[in-house]
Amino acid sequence: MSATTSFYDKNATKLAQQYDSLEFESVHQSWTEYWPKSGDVVLDVGAGSGRDARWMSDRGCEVFAVEPSTRLLEIGNYNCPEQVIWLHDSLPYLKHVIELEKQYDLVLLSAVWMHLPVQQRSIAIKALCSLLSEDGVLVITLRHGEFKDARETFGVSAFELDKLASDVGLVICHIADGKDSLKRDEVTWQTVVMKKTSGLEV
Repeated sequence: MSATTSFYDKNATKLAQQYDSLEFESVHQSWTEYWPKSGDVVLDVGAGSGRDARWMSDRGCEVFAVEPSTRLLEIGNYNCPEQVIWLHDSLPYLKHVIELEKQYDLVLLSAVWMHLPVQQRSIAIKALCSLLSEDGVLVITLRHGEFKDARETFGVSAFELDKLASDVGLVICHIADGKDSLKRDEVTWQTVVMKKTSGLEV
């Protein structure tokens, strides 16, 4: 993801303004029943400007924000309450996150998965699953539509994610299709919510 990370570094200020022009409630309204509650431990992977991390912290969550772009991390850290813990880390291994040895009630990947090469995704989903608490949820948003800049992108689908999830003991419990919050006609989104099969009610 080096070319992509470099793009985010060079365009961090503009992108942060773009992200912050949108509200968490608007961007993530399709999975409201899974939103974190006060006291939940949350991991925001690819936290960008800190918009989502800030909202979840204000809601009373213990938030850990992960960002591979140094410049975006600086902006996000500056814009978030001091209790949000920022980590310079990246998929597929999330080495620094794993070293914390914490379990999370929610792991969020918003607009991240399409940047991850296909051959790295099985490693990533295994790492993400290992970070979930027994009843935790993993939320991944899938971007459909090409970039018109230097960012690398790789095809995504809910079908592929379902296969990867089942291989590590996760099951999809919610899928929602949505339009682009920035009103780009060529871009659409899917939100996929997963849980551990062992944590599902029978």
